[in-house]
Amino acid sequence: MGSVAILGIVASVGSVIFFNGMDSISAFTYDLSFHEASKNQIHREDVIFEHVRFEPNTDDIIIDLANIGTVESTIASATIVKIDDQEIIANWVDVNQSIQIKDTQQIVLDNLALGGNTWNHNDYLDKEYKISLTTTRGNFFTTVASPFNT
Repeated sequence: MGSVAILGIVASVGSVIFFNGMDSISAFTYDLSFHEASKNQIHREDVIFEHVRFEPNTDDIIIDLANIGTVESTIASATIVKIDDQEIIANWVDVNQSIQIKDTQQIVLDNLALGGNTWNHNDYLDKEYKISLTTTRGNFFTTVASPFNT
């Protein structure tokens, strides 16, 4: 008789603990569902610069990008800085171009702040430029390039 009473107590207390634990696991999983998708997509975004072309006799730059990540990327803005004297050539220029997964995209930046000069001008020809692109998710990708591979 004592064994049956103890079994009843253990079963009732055990079921309370079991269901309380199941509710906690369910609440934890539900909470993760709000954070997981957006946070994971930030880390799954990856873009590489395939080619940077400084158009001769203009102030234009053509940038070829490849999306090697596992989510679509949208380039929001571009910044270009001349490395040696920190002259800002392009300051947060709006781009707003999407790159599909495993695809390439060409971005053309024109009317840059070269003071009416072109990439062939001595002030810009033999210099290196840091080109940074920012995505809508807040990631940024950077490369260094120079006109005409000088």
